[in-house]
Amino acid sequence: MAKKKKNKLESEDLNQEQIGSPEDVKDSEEVSAKAETGVTDETDVTAETEINAEETNLEEEYAELNDRFLRLIAEYDNFRKRSQKEKDSLYSDSVVDVCKAWLPVLDNLDRAIEAAEKFVSDESKQMAEGMEMVRRQAIEVMSGLGVDMMDCLGEKFDPEYHEAVAHIEDDSYGEGEIIDVLQKGYIKGDRIIRHAVVRVAN
Repeated sequence: MAKKKKNKLESEDLNQEQIGSPEDVKDSEEVSAKAETGVTDETDVTAETEINAEETNLEEEYAELNDRFLRLIAEYDNFRKRSQKEKDSLYSDSVVDVCKAWLPVLDNLDRAIEAAEKFVSDESKQMAEGMEMVRRQAIEVMSGLGVDMMDCLGEKFDPEYHEAVAHIEDDSYGEGEIIDVLQKGYIKGDRIIRHAVVRVAN
């Protein structure tokens, strides 16, 4: 009987050693919980790091695309301005070329008017008036294209706009004053189509 009781106690002690004390079980549970929490925390940190890296990549990609977009807009704007400038220049050149070709016609019209005015007959006067009307119309058309005739009689000679073919000694005029226009000059903006041919007083 005593032997059976002893064996029973030894068996309980052995089971107790295998299971461990309540304190040991509690400690084991805490370690297990900490281990699980550590894995979870590490996973959260990894996920957050990946998200931050992805956000950084997206921000860099956005900045690059935005920069390319702004450059493209600037290039297009420059192209548009350059094209418009070339178009305006081409138009201006065409106007100048056409008007320059018509200037000899206007010169001959002026000569015809002067010749007709020398005659005293009514027919000659009517013809001169008709040619003068045509001349005015031609000048208006050229003015509408931005071409203006230089009004230089009585002005001071300027080699940038005038071409002197004769110098006249006359004290009744000022020094360098234009006293006669032999051929009218024309200008478009700041472009000279033809210099005025003049006589200048010394």
